[in-house]
Amino acid sequence: MERISRRTALAAVSALALAACGGSDDSATSPKKTGNDPAAIGHVVGSADAPVTFIEYASPTCPACKYFHDSVLPEITEKYISTGKVRMVYREYPVHDIDVPAYAMALCAGDDKFFAVLDDMFEHQSGITDAARNGVLKAALVAIGERHGIADEAAFDACMADETIRNRLKATYDEAQKDGVDSTPTFIFNGQVSRFEGDIRTVEGFSAKLDSLLAGDTAGQ
Repeated sequence: MERISRRTALAAVSALALAACGGSDDSATSPKKTGNDPAAIGHVVGSADAPVTFIEYASPTCPACKYFHDSVLPEITEKYISTGKVRMVYREYPVHDIDVPAYAMALCAGDDKFFAVLDDMFEHQSGITDAARNGVLKAALVAIGERHGIADEAAFDACMADETIRNRLKATYDEAQKDGVDSTPTFIFNGQVSRFEGDIRTVEGFSAKLDSLLAGDTAGQ
């Protein structure tokens, strides 16, 4: 689990705020909630009619997030999400400066390609962090973008300059602050915030959590 210091969080949100400046109309660019539907912000996997929804806040450079996506989520997807029992809402939460351009690129690729880009970034997580240390992060992200329809460096630069993308990231970050997120990954099960610790770090524990919610067990909420 990646714990977030106040200094790191402030740096990330400051980067987003600066990128979003420019007098644009937030009403046209920020995601809006519709009632109490958690899917109004984020990227949704699963049926809208699923009786249980969980939210994940994550970073593409967070090792614990990679572990969840590699080792836990595939079985959860097969057993619960693909069968219509559970819906997942993924929300971007930048932990490191690297995450801001990485998530901007994923958003520029389009909603239909977001998770493909995310999978690519998790697969190459160590390469991305090494590229950042060596001052060649842009080249590494451009290479990933090219695999998902961001044609070249010029298209990548246009993506980085797109205020609507940065405003969208900023709005999601602000929602995370309201939800009390201070580590990644963080999960929200039917309104209850849970860090990635204890039983839910395993397929069996995560499944048990979902089973209790599906059974209507208020003690599991």
